[in-house]
Amino acid sequence: MTGTQPSRGMSDPGDTLHYATPLPLHAEYFPMGQSLRIAANSRLVHAAAESIWSRFRCISNESQVSFHVEIDSGHSRDCVAAPILRAREHLFSIIADSRNFVNADLRAGFAFAHFTHDLVADADYWRYHFLEPLAYLLVGARSFTYLHASSVSRYGRAVVLCGDSGAGKTCLAFACARRGWTFHSGDATAILRSDVRRIMGRPFEIRFRGDARALFKELRHFPPALRPNNKHDIEIDPVHLGLKIEPEALASHIVFLNRTRVPVKASITPFPPDEARRRLEQDICFGDETIRQAQRAALVAFLSLPVWQLNYSDWDEAEQSLHALVAEG
Repeated sequence: MTGTQPSRGMSDPGDTLHYATPLPLHAEYFPMGQSLRIAANSRLVHAAAESIWSRFRCISNESQVSFHVEIDSGHSRDCVAAPILRAREHLFSIIADSRNFVNADLRAGFAFAHFTHDLVADADYWRYHFLEPLAYLLVGARSFTYLHASSVSRYGRAVVLCGDSGAGKTCLAFACARRGWTFHSGDATAILRSDVRRIMGRPFEIRFRGDARALFKELRHFPPALRPNNKHDIEIDPVHLGLKIEPEALASHIVFLNRTRVPVKASITPFPPDEARRRLEQDICFGDETIRQAQRAALVAFLSLPVWQLNYSDWDEAEQSLHALVAEG
């Protein structure tokens, strides 16, 4: 990171729009492998970015997006309510109040923001509601089609696990990883639009619902914590669980999960590609029509991979079925 000491609220009094506020602290990060350049006037901004993305390596400079952040020394929050999201065409805003907001141009790959010091000092809140969603929106508009899916690989072949909330995406990915698979992502997988078989994940954290501790004995040492979305979850660095991790992989299969509480023998059956497209297109929900069309085209190409449904109730049987699938090539 380059720059001088942080400066807060040091703009020219005549500069009512804060065009000239110094942002002397510069650094480049690589969320999901894509370049994000941040200029700020507070080290708190870069400390948060470093904690999230320091382990991601650069895989492409296609995105080249930037984020300018001005922090003033004020204190403005009376509560920690979630901010409001608003969007139109290629413009996107995240707004907590008149002094804490982000405005982004997804087409230009640029965002600027203003925050009070006390809000950014609440690192968990600021990361969850502002920094992470803004960064992934910017790089996603340029480079990715996002899937609400987990992903794991074996023998160099990645399986993308899709399904509704509660289908067991994260838990099944963990069940595979604890038996030797490489873990790529627990609930967010991205298709690289320039190479649609190439997927990117977020492997440096894995998040479970609190009741997952009853399913896997390894999780009993990690108590649930209240997160900024007011849910009690377990968030763990997969390395602390002894898992092999990688941010990227080449996908070979798409698998929709059909988990049942009634005991059934695990089985894999073909899944209709048209239904797969309908369900996965629901995740394409931001950007203007040009951006969305690029995302849809990548999804259509991605669905040329074999698409399956995994019917299961037992984690070990489900892992064995997936192992047989990738072992066959």
